[in-house]
Amino acid sequence: MTENHEYETPSAGTLDWNLPLNRNFERIDTDVEIRDAEAARDDYAPKAGGKFLATDTGAVFIGDGSDWVQLGTIGSGGSSGSSGSSGESLTQLLLDGNVVAVARNLAELQTVSPAASDTPIQDALDVLAANGGGQVRLPPGVVEETGPIRPYADTEIHGLGVEITKVSITGQPVDGIRFDRDPGTSRVVLDAFALNGPGGSADTGVAVHHTNRDTQDLRVGRLLFWGWNNSVYRVDEDVGPFQCRHDQITIYGCDAGDQDGLFEFRSWYGPANWFGTIAAYPIPDTSGANTTVFYSRGGTQTVDYLTMGGSSGVAVDQTWDAVVEFGNVHWEPTTNPTNPPAIVRLRGHGTASVDSLKHVTGVADYAYELGFDDYNGRGPARKAVGPYIELGAEADIATNIVNLSAQADPANPSFYYGAADDVDVTHGDGSNGGLRAMGSAGTGF
Repeated sequence: MTENHEYETPSAGTLDWNLPLNRNFERIDTDVEIRDAEAARDDYAPKAGGKFLATDTGAVFIGDGSDWVQLGTIGSGGSSGSSGSSGESLTQLLLDGNVVAVARNLAELQTVSPAASDTPIQDALDVLAANGGGQVRLPPGVVEETGPIRPYADTEIHGLGVEITKVSITGQPVDGIRFDRDPGTSRVVLDAFALNGPGGSADTGVAVHHTNRDTQDLRVGRLLFWGWNNSVYRVDEDVGPFQCRHDQITIYGCDAGDQDGLFEFRSWYGPANWFGTIAAYPIPDTSGANTTVFYSRGGTQTVDYLTMGGSSGVAVDQTWDAVVEFGNVHWEPTTNPTNPPAIVRLRGHGTASVDSLKHVTGVADYAYELGFDDYNGRGPARKAVGPYIELGAEADIATNIVNLSAQADPANPSFYYGAADDVDVTHGDGSNGGLRAMGSAGTGF
């Protein structure tokens, strides 16, 4: 191996020596900086981690696999913003591999070298906390952090893209990002990086964990989670995040088969939390079980698009008094150890709505279950479930579309926007009209 880039150097007499050399050439195509006029950058493939320097403007671009993303400018060809104590621009400091603190009350950028600290991101956050808040900027490549990362109010963590900047949590079992500061944490931004656990079969903490105190006005742009054998997003009991927005969260290679869900809202309160797109592709390698994707026992959550594959079992599991609203649910599992009792389970008195459920692969007993909640001892109420759409020969519902497994509350009725023949009543308490199938002008069950 070479010292700086770990290129492979075949020993004398090595058979198939062309294979390591070909791998070297593939890596060189990313490692070697491309230099050309800015207008010519589309002539080059934006390989993930590749660098393009515009010789006419000084603009620096990093490839994300599909596009060239501008990082900044260097030299006299453009504005580079503030400089560190060495006089280097933010762009150059990031390209040198530093974690950079851009603090409100500091005239100069402060850097932390990941090579010199086990906690470079937390060190940079500490600088911000002592100087009026601000941004932590992450470099391209992998930044190792013992964890957990504990943001302060009015701080932000920004990478360069989920395929370019990767934060690797090395402690076991340790949370990735933990919100637990007194008296609570407000106005935090997380964006454009992957947050990786240790992977394998190791015990892990939770990728993003709300515990001890409430979180307010969290803003998540685009994050990717990988390698967590636990929930990736958890709200503990008696903790209520509110007014938190999450644009896009993608999950690969995580196993929450022995947890309540990849996303767990265990608390009874926490209003106005919104998710744009959740794309989950869990694995069963550690637990040997399906992973429930979204579990909620309380608070209010809105999810515009919930799409999943891998070992996703139950897509939505609502209990107690949770208020949940889902736009489109897309269910496409490929590695489920068992068939779930239903794709969407709505139990108890909390209000729930699902606009539509699209089923592409995998088998479930039912599409929807409206059932009894053991936690608060109540049957289903105030549910509204939309059309079930089965696509493809690999999708199958073994029994029927809707399972009314507990008597519904007629004072707080529920609605299924489909035909009466789609509904099975599997409880023995008699019909009271608490669930109405709207496809035939309101048949009651």
